[in-house]
Amino acid sequence: MDKTQHYIRQIHFTYPELAIDSACINRDGQYNDVLVVNDELIFRFAKVPDAIATLQNEVALLRYLQERISLPIPHPTYVNIEGAAIGEAFVGYPMIPGIPLWRPNFRKITKETVRKHMAEQLAEFLKELHSTPLNELPVTFEPEETLNHWIDMYAQIQAKLFPAMRPDARKAVTIHFEDFFANKELSNFVPRLCHGDFGTGNLLFDFETQSIAGVIDFGGAGVGDPAGDFAGLYISFGEEFYRHCYSVYPEMEPALERVKFFCGTFALQEALFGFDNKDEVAYRAGMEQYV
Repeated sequence: MDKTQHYIRQIHFTYPELAIDSACINRDGQYNDVLVVNDELIFRFAKVPDAIATLQNEVALLRYLQERISLPIPHPTYVNIEGAAIGEAFVGYPMIPGIPLWRPNFRKITKETVRKHMAEQLAEFLKELHSTPLNELPVTFEPEETLNHWIDMYAQIQAKLFPAMRPDARKAVTIHFEDFFANKELSNFVPRLCHGDFGTGNLLFDFETQSIAGVIDFGGAGVGDPAGDFAGLYISFGEEFYRHCYSVYPEMEPALERVKFFCGTFALQEALFGFDNKDEVAYRAGMEQYV
């Protein structure tokens, strides 16, 4: 039995009333396989043990946020997690109409009024998410992006990536991190609930309504520096788009310097991931500008 049929069987076992006329699998995900059912439902099946706990947290968080967020987000409708094993554990929800805002799609949106409206929608989403009372969350998250986190990352970059870098690239990375460490204000922030992967592939756009259609993939959500989410917008769509957010979420303006620091680490983080996991594609992509 191939994986598609196996997953269909698992869905039918838990939800026998659900008629499945078509199913298409995407196995590219690192932690989950995605099954598109009837062109209207998304099912995510855990591929590794850690992914089951992540799905559990994601379901609890998404259910909590349903009435607290103005943009559409996934609504867990079909859930089989408790006590389920790899290949059995899944979460399913209705597909949110829209297409991912990959850069080629974003470039098709040329009207400045539309881009401004999009920025305001996404800023409102982040403002709502970041203002969530942490003591009310249904999930306990350990705070992320502390100063020690960046110090440890810098040490790993020096040990694992510096040997393959050009001398001028090593110098630029050194300045990037050491300037950050020297400015104590940049490492001060109020921890917030963050999306964790607020970039092009997880932001959906509706070309008919010319507006943001929804936000997906809360698997990386946690408590940390909101500048991480801000940086996802900045690096995806540029500074002009980012500045459009200020009128809705003023706190994004004083965070700009911190945001630029985050952006300067993204490729390095990808390279570290590739190095640690023997993923040559990720390593080469992350290192491209440094070698």
